[in-house]
Amino acid sequence: MKLTDDEKRMLNGQRGEPVARAMDYLVQFGDAFGAERFVDIVYAHYPAEMSIYRGTVEDAVEYADTGARVCIPTTASTLACDLDQWDQYGCPRPLYELQAQVVPAHRKMGILGTYTCTPQWLGFVPPKGSYIITVESSAIVYYNSVLGARTNRGGLFTRYSAVTGKYPLFGYLLDENRRGTHLFKLNLGSNDLRHDSDYSALGFHAGGIVGSEVPVFDALPPGTTQHNLLALGAALATSGSVTLFHAPGHTAEADSVEAAFAGNKPKETHTVGPAELKAVYDKLTTIAPDSNIDFVTLGCPHYTLEQLRYVADWLRANNARVHENVRFWVCTNRMTKQAATWEGITQTIESARGRVICDTCPVECHMRISTCKEFGLPTPQVNAMVTDSCKIARYVGDLIGCGTALRNREQCLNAAVRGRLD
Repeated sequence: MKLTDDEKRMLNGQRGEPVARAMDYLVQFGDAFGAERFVDIVYAHYPAEMSIYRGTVEDAVEYADTGARVCIPTTASTLACDLDQWDQYGCPRPLYELQAQVVPAHRKMGILGTYTCTPQWLGFVPPKGSYIITVESSAIVYYNSVLGARTNRGGLFTRYSAVTGKYPLFGYLLDENRRGTHLFKLNLGSNDLRHDSDYSALGFHAGGIVGSEVPVFDALPPGTTQHNLLALGAALATSGSVTLFHAPGHTAEADSVEAAFAGNKPKETHTVGPAELKAVYDKLTTIAPDSNIDFVTLGCPHYTLEQLRYVADWLRANNARVHENVRFWVCTNRMTKQAATWEGITQTIESARGRVICDTCPVECHMRISTCKEFGLPTPQVNAMVTDSCKIARYVGDLIGCGTALRNREQCLNAAVRGRLD
């Protein structure tokens, strides 16, 4: 790689050993992918360093002790438990105590304790075209697609970029890799794409086709919201490993289908209608109709204040209370929960037997089969889960070992109250 004089000084140790070591890793990384040079990055979303993965917390503490410190705004991704109410929903004390060690480590490094999969909802919105580095698949897709910032899937190297402010120029940072590859023509009416779960189903369908390439969606409805686009991207990254999509009129970089392909022809063209969405709902529903359910979860990716308010308003309007046999989680970040508590939203949800969970989600917490075995907990922790997220529905079947049902948000709320699948 070609290094600037400043980058050479960093590599040679003139800014301290942690920076030199980080630059050495990044140079090797860039060389491996044929990058010619580094770019300056303006923001990083940092790896979760969760206690459900052996050795990751210890590694985080050891790295903080080297004196490494981030030099750009850096947020932190989700953890394996809600640090404030871990003891109220079955998290083992040793798991919490291990996880809590990352907080002082992150503070020592200057990392912000956001512990969320949706830092964009907290105001971390880099300019269009800027270079960033992020972990968490739904955030990566959103930053690339909706906001038009440029990031690859960060992984562990996010750590070194946050410390140096540098990242090798390759992958989705390059114009040629941001062109569309597959065209999806939507034959869907206004009633077919009404809910976040419908957009999630669309993403799940398309992601399974394109894999790691770049889908282009023609004619998303005019009323498509940020929440809808987030659900779409999260599901694209679940059934495939999509890092970027284009939806002209809704995403940042292409104002037409032609512009999205930048002169190339689509490798494939697919038409998506109601049958394709229904097939996703059917695939991710393994619970029989009218079966008993014991868990309902919303907030994957983490819910916003507006979405939390919707849940509270629905419960209040229906004078509803969660069924005694059901655990009902709404997952969000701790900053949003603070705002929700100030508005009385949290109290409304929890007075109805729901729980507003921060820092984590069912996929990443103690309910995983492997973690249950490690801590002597019974498995499965959940028998039948209802959710409006393809991401949750896809992963918990394998990781928690439960039955699943994909439903829209209102149906999820009804299931939580009835204790049965609608």
